[in-house]
Amino acid sequence: MNKGMFSGWRDVFLFTLRQATGKKFRSVTIGLALVMLAAGVAVSTIMAFVQKKEDGKLSPIGQVYVADNSELDVLYLEGFGERYGETFPDISFVEAQQPVEELAVTLGEQEPESVILEIGRSAEGYLLTVVLPYGSEIDKEDAEDLCEAFASVMEQSKLLSSGIPMEKLVLAMSGVQSSQLDAGEEERSIGEQKVAMLAPMLIIFFMYFMTLMYGMSVGNAVSVEKCSKLMEMMLTLTRPYGLIFGKVLAITVTAISQILLWIGCLVGGFFLGHGIAGAVIYPDYHNVLLEIFILLKGQVGSTAFTPGAMTLAVFTLCLAFLFYCMLAGLIASFASKAEELGQVMSFYQLAMIAGFFGSYMLPLQEKDWINTILRIVPLTSAYMLPGDILVGNVTMPEGLLFVAVLMVFTAALVVLTGRIYRNQLFYRGKSLKERLHRKAKEA
Repeated sequence: MNKGMFSGWRDVFLFTLRQATGKKFRSVTIGLALVMLAAGVAVSTIMAFVQKKEDGKLSPIGQVYVADNSELDVLYLEGFGERYGETFPDISFVEAQQPVEELAVTLGEQEPESVILEIGRSAEGYLLTVVLPYGSEIDKEDAEDLCEAFASVMEQSKLLSSGIPMEKLVLAMSGVQSSQLDAGEEERSIGEQKVAMLAPMLIIFFMYFMTLMYGMSVGNAVSVEKCSKLMEMMLTLTRPYGLIFGKVLAITVTAISQILLWIGCLVGGFFLGHGIAGAVIYPDYHNVLLEIFILLKGQVGSTAFTPGAMTLAVFTLCLAFLFYCMLAGLIASFASKAEELGQVMSFYQLAMIAGFFGSYMLPLQEKDWINTILRIVPLTSAYMLPGDILVGNVTMPEGLLFVAVLMVFTAALVVLTGRIYRNQLFYRGKSLKERLHRKAKEA
């Protein structure tokens, strides 16, 4: 009976899948899923507790003795109460009538909730120093909060002391920003620009750890049965092409399912904690991470975080992982014995690290032609494309084109891996040195 090139791969796939998802695998997967769920809940609830503590925190500082050596004409102390009255409800400002050292001794004995604010001037500008009297009940954190809050008062005081009309001062001190847009391109906000840069980097790190974690598993699956009689039985069901493809695809599906389950539990726990935080812990709680996500939804015409972009990004992530798993299978095929696996897999690690650093570092050059090349070369495009598609760094037609190129490379790698694996099976159990010696004798 004639067999196709990949005939029987489903049987190998199901067999390897059952092997890979044994009792130990299920225990680890479910255990870590519960950990991820708890971690997601913890993230949201901790943010709620922190916000509740910060929003409800009142400063214990009472009187502030101001030693003003700034030489400003106006010290706008009223502005402090207008802006920070809720955080510093008991604060009042008094002009210091004694030297700072003497006042520090006096206040420590009589007013333990008072502090000294010394305003100095230097060549670089103005210096604010909060001095805690001896025996003060005010801690350093409260003093730092006062110093940071009073900095805005100094800015207002400098403007009022300059004598220049406020309208002209605001105009003169306003910043200048620059940007570059192609014709017809929508301008992005600063938040969108930051996410468009950071989100792909996070996905690149995620892909790197996935390929690092599961690359050796693929190598073991490819090489462990080469010298066993089980291989002879499997070859009666399929050809080497189907054998290698079924094995690698099973490991790939197992890894992706495991990772997606963990991510789903983490996200589900995050939203569960979000609901608990708003209903139980702090009614005024606002989720910073959700606000950032909403900010990055994109403007009109942008594909960032649209359903189409997210679907294509997930598909590309799976395809990219399959590419690196097939690469691991290709390199592992050269190991004729299990003892050689560690040596040959070092070449896989070199290729993986080269792809990671290329996709992570080279885009910082901000050259369009460099990014285009990186999105075509499979070692780097496997890392870059999912994030670029998700945040809209490439349009949907461009994303589809780059994904098609990656699919071609992956298909070619599948065929090449099958061919190498088929050739190696004829010499199973023999090292590379022994095979070369045999060929030399035959010649």
